[in-house]
Order: sequence, then structure tokens, then C-alpha cells
Amino acid sequence: MYFFEFKMPGKIVCVDGGASKLGKTVTRLGGTRVLIVTDPGVRKAGLVDTVASGIESADVKVAGVFGEVGPDPGVKTILECAAMAQDITADCVVSIGGGSSIDTAKATLIQLCEGGDLLDHEWNEYFASSPMLPHIAIPTTAGTGSESTHVAMVTDDARQRKLMYQGGDLLPKVAVLDPRMTLGLPPKLTAATGMDAMTHAIESMHSVWHQPMTDGLAMQGIGLVNTFLPRVFADGQDGFGRMNMLMAATIGGISVSNSFICIVHAAAHPIGAMFHVPHGIAVGVMLPYAMEMNLKYEGVPAIYKKVACSLDLKVESDDDMTAARKAIEHIRGLIASLELPSRLSDLGIKQSDFEPLADEIMEDKAIMVTPGNPGRDDIMGLIHAAL
Repeated sequence: MYFFEFKMPGKIVCVDGGASKLGKTVTRLGGTRVLIVTDPGVRKAGLVDTVASGIESADVKVAGVFGEVGPDPGVKTILECAAMAQDITADCVVSIGGGSSIDTAKATLIQLCEGGDLLDHEWNEYFASSPMLPHIAIPTTAGTGSESTHVAMVTDDARQRKLMYQGGDLLPKVAVLDPRMTLGLPPKLTAATGMDAMTHAIESMHSVWHQPMTDGLAMQGIGLVNTFLPRVFADGQDGFGRMNMLMAATIGGISVSNSFICIVHAAAHPIGAMFHVPHGIAVGVMLPYAMEMNLKYEGVPAIYKKVACSLDLKVESDDDMTAARKAIEHIRGLIASLELPSRLSDLGIKQSDFEPLADEIMEDKAIMVTPGNPGRDDIMGLIHAAL
């Protein structure tokens, strides 16, 4: 018998140019003084000005811009952002950027709501003690799906560890998918973030918490990434392709937010924190090796046959294992075509790093819904295979 919960953002708006017309949306949410949360690159590209001008076309003021979000934002960044929000008496937050900016906004809302030590709320499901400020998320990459998840990732620099904050209250009130906000994304970043979207969809299918709702979404997301990621990698100005990749990322975010992440992310989190590897690169490296590891677990080859079908592979007459291996090889080919690293050694990780890396993977909560409940020997085997 099934038992599951299914969460998603309050509203998803997918429209060309939608990010420049947010005034009425902010007003409907009760906002009058907006804090924009973003990163220096997005600000330099002029995307903040586009959003701000649309907000202020209504009776709303952009009271401040926190533009200092970096890759893998840490606790210090969250505290600085929260301090600005308090100083300007913000009553609405608009995040513009990739997962780092959107997650910074989410974690900032926790800090504003709870005060005290942000570390007190990691991992366990978070329930806000009072109403949180409304949050509008505008992704400028198509990968993390953070605009549609109830999860925020924050780096604990002191321990070189990724912290996870999760709870339905963290879901943005509105997610705006505007392809114009991703047209300037460079090919390398397009590829890396796109593989994150692919990984979310596949992990949501082989998670032990997968469910019919997430399976259907994930299969659609896999097909979209497979079709449109090579297109936008080759032509970054392909607006139709960019819109479909935004949809794929959001779909993947909804799927994995409900069925949870697994071993690929359990490995990618410490790879990012310990070796400063971008998240999309890390998951892209680990995905095919993790899929191979999972083949030995009951039911997984049949799941991967569905993945193969979503990749538009002709596997109808194949047995589950044959189809599963074709899916894995197709993923390897996609990674190669996107000119992404394929091994841990490409990331500067050496065999001498294996023991501490394995320790961190075993501590990561994402491992708990991985098929087969892998132990330390399984993890060491995975790392060796990926070297």
C-alpha cells in the first residue's frame, strides 16, 4: 500500500518575460518593501535591474539588494543577508539566481523567523514558529530546481560540510520560470546545471521513497533534459530550449523534493564542500557510477528500464538489466558530449582522499533512501570505481 506526501510551490508561473512583471505578484503577497537576494554575476548581467524595474512599476519598493551570494553559501552569508533584511524592514524576498541565491533566501527566512543559531535547525524537518515572509524565486540556471523544493543547502565552512534544511514552509510562494533570465548562461554552466536536473529526476525514481506522482514527473523531466540540454549547450540563445530546461529543472526539483535525494548527492555534497567542486560537476561525475552500483539491488534494473524509455532508447524487447545498462551508457555519452569531467581524478581527488570522503558520505542523510542500504564497503567501491 502506498503512503506518501506531495509538496510543491504555491504557484509556478512559466512565461517569457515574466520576471520583469512582478509588481502585482508582490502586491498580492502583501509585500511593499522587497529584499532582492542574488549574486555578483547576476547583478553584473543586469538581471536584477530587469526584475527591480518591474517590481517598482507597482506601489512597491525595492528596499535593498543583497548581492554577495557566492558559490556554496555559508552560514556567515545567511547571517549577513538576514541582518540586511531586518535593517530595511523587508516584508517580501525575491531571489534571483541559481540554487545558491535561492537557498540563501530560504535559509535567511529561517534566521529571520527563529533567530539564534542557524545550526539548530539542520537536517530535522523544519516547521516555522511564526509566518515567514513571502518568497518569490526566479531561477537563472536550469538545474537545482530550488525554486520548487522545500530544501535549502548551506555550507558549514568550519566543518567543511553541507547542511540541509528542509520543511514545507521553505517552499517559495511563487516560482517564476522566464527563459530570458537564462539566455546568458555559459555553455559549461549550462551543462553542469543541466546534469543536476537529470540527476534529480533519476534519483527520485530509484529512491526507496519514490511514488507514482514523482515517477511520472521524473520521467517527463528526464525526457526534457535529454532533448533540450544538448540544444541549449550548442546554442545558448535557443529560447524554446531554455524554457524547456527550466521546466525540466523545476520538475526535477518537485520530484526529488518529495522522494528525496540518494547516493549521488550523498557523494556530491562532501565532494563540493571538501574539494570546492561545483555541485553540477560533482553529480555529473558520480551519476553513472552510482547507477551501476545500484544495479545489484532488487527492482532497480526495472526502474532504469523506465529511465531508458524516457531517454527515448529502443528497449521495449530488452530484459530489465540490458535496458538499464543501455540507459547508463547513454548517460555517459551525454556527459561526454557536454564536455564534462567523467572521473574523480579529473576533479583533483586522489586515492589518499578516499577515507575522509567515505566518512562524510556515510554521514550524509541522503544515503538513507538509497536502494540496498549501502555500507562503507559499498561506498569505498563506488569511490574506487569513479576514480
